[in-house]
Amino acid sequence: MAKRSRSSPEGKVRTAVPGSLGEALDEVAFQPLGRRITVGKQTARHPRTSTDWAVRAIEFFRFTLPRAPNGNWEHLFIAAHEVACQALEMLGHAIVIDGGAKPVSDPELPVILPRCDDIATAVVWAAGQSGLLRYRRHGKTGLGKRLPRLPRANIRAGYGCPPAYLAAEALPALRSLGLISDHSWTDAAETILWRDDPYEAGMNFAKDKRFIEALDAAISSVPEEIATKIRDIAEMPASEAAGLVDFARRCAHYDATEDEAMVFLQDRSRRLLSELFATRWRLVDGWLSAEERKRALFLELDPLSIQMSMEFGRIFAPPGLGCEVKD
Repeated sequence: MAKRSRSSPEGKVRTAVPGSLGEALDEVAFQPLGRRITVGKQTARHPRTSTDWAVRAIEFFRFTLPRAPNGNWEHLFIAAHEVACQALEMLGHAIVIDGGAKPVSDPELPVILPRCDDIATAVVWAAGQSGLLRYRRHGKTGLGKRLPRLPRANIRAGYGCPPAYLAAEALPALRSLGLISDHSWTDAAETILWRDDPYEAGMNFAKDKRFIEALDAAISSVPEEIATKIRDIAEMPASEAAGLVDFARRCAHYDATEDEAMVFLQDRSRRLLSELFATRWRLVDGWLSAEERKRALFLELDPLSIQMSMEFGRIFAPPGLGCEVKD
């Protein structure tokens, strides 16, 4: 799936279309105002008493991630592996470096653990990327006529989750995270799988009552700090379009039009709003405080977060500027 492999050595910025304004600006390392938005850190709101899930997750990431000859883990610019490297760092067992993560000499779990739901999502992504988790369509479990290279499902469907094949190497991690019980998905697994969005399940979570209620809560309870960031993002296209045209002509030697600049900046605004949701919003907890943010992984390609940012933008911001905020 896209979220497991959509990455590049240059980082998180997507490759621009050849000959476009985006390509010209990328060549001169242009960054719009919104890219300077920063977020805070966070502490535990609901600390867990058991660390078994964290230990199992660490073991799984250590087993799953590709290893370089020098002993470092490599993410190969694959999103699922990048998130796994990030998770190992937050779990006190690695330091993220260019191209992957370096094991620490004296690993120790932090006093305040990262969010269990984020770690569970990272485990699911890594399992799928590595072929250790393979979903099946409902009614297509592989229990009948076998297809080549298609292992039989050993996890039963349930709570909106499809049947799946789960390799033995991934079972301890998913079980300790509360996603699997007695060879079936648990109710807790459903919203985690929303963040993987397997096409085999047909999870139309945007129509789910829980999603709609979370959207209403996100709109009605925007903290002032977050609202300020959104205003910065929303105002960027209109405030920077003319300056961008001049910049493109002088520095990138690209004869841009103001309409082209506006389209470019609208796209950047939507990405920035999506990134804001990836860092500062979760389904159950809503908007995270600057302190709570510390425990959250940055899951840029989380389908649930992306969908929420799109729905939020449509309602909270009028059309035309992409994500402009109403007065």
